[in-house]
Amino acid sequence: MDNPSSTSTLANGSNGVVGNSQKVVERVAKTAHDTVDRVAAAAGPAIERLSSTYSTAGDTLRAKADQLGALEEQWLTNARSYVRDHPIATVAIGLLAGWVIGRLGRSD
Repeated sequence: MDNPSSTSTLANGSNGVVGNSQKVVERVAKTAHDTVDRVAAAAGPAIERLSSTYSTAGDTLRAKADQLGALEEQWLTNARSYVRDHPIATVAIGLLAGWVIGRLGRSD
C-alpha cells in the first residue's frame, strides 16, 4: 500500500516547488515594481514640461484674446466717431453697400 515515507517525500518535494514558485513570483513582482518606478520617474519630468507648455500656451491665448477684444473696442469707437462726424456719408455708404449686395444676390 502507501508508504508513509514516500508521502512525506512528496509533500516535502511539493513544498520545495511551491517555495520556488513563490520566489519566482516575488522576483517577477519586484522587477515589475522597479520597472514601474523607473517609468514613473522618467514620465514625471515629461509631464511637468507638458503642463508648463500648456499653461504658457493658455496664458498666450488669453493675452491674444484680450488684445483682440481691445482692438474690437477701438474699431467700434472709431466707427461710432465716424458716424457722428459724417452722418450723410455714412448713410450714402450704407445705401451703396445695400445696392451692391442686392445686385450680387440677383439671379438674372
